[in-house]
Amino acid sequence: MPEETTAPEEQEQQAKPKKEGSSIGKLLLVVVLAFASSAAGAVVSFVMISRMAPLGAAPAAHEEGEAEEAKRIAEQLEKGAVLPLEPFVVNLADSEAPRYLRIKISLMIDDKAKLSHVVENQALQQKLRDVILQSLTVKTSKDLINEQGKNDLRHELQERITVYFHEPKLVDVMFTEFVIQL
Repeated sequence: MPEETTAPEEQEQQAKPKKEGSSIGKLLLVVVLAFASSAAGAVVSFVMISRMAPLGAAPAAHEEGEAEEAKRIAEQLEKGAVLPLEPFVVNLADSEAPRYLRIKISLMIDDKAKLSHVVENQALQQKLRDVILQSLTVKTSKDLINEQGKNDLRHELQERITVYFHEPKLVDVMFTEFVIQL
């Protein structure tokens, strides 16, 4: 009988090292899989980034374009002048809830010497406000909430207002305040 009792004890002792060995193996497998996954992610990221921007070509061209644009704007600022308009507060065309927009707009013209003609021309200023109000009141908060919406509004206003400027010419429409009540 003592032999029978030792046999199950030996089996239990032999089973314990196997369990410890298998848990170390599982841990090692998890570590290897995590490392392989990280390496694969790094390779995929590198390949995607290299396909999107060839090394050195696009950033240099982009920086040159920005430098040219900055130079053009600097020249316009030296020659031109700015006509700040009174703030606009309008109800937006949102149907789900009443929302309003508070916006300050300044108009850049190409000739400082002719700014007084624009400032003194009350008919022109009232017409500009009318056109701007017409454009703003048909917009919804969703139209204007992101950068693309603001740029679209800027271009729309510039197209609609430019026809009223003969001398001096309208160069840019700038937003100096832009608040949407949500």
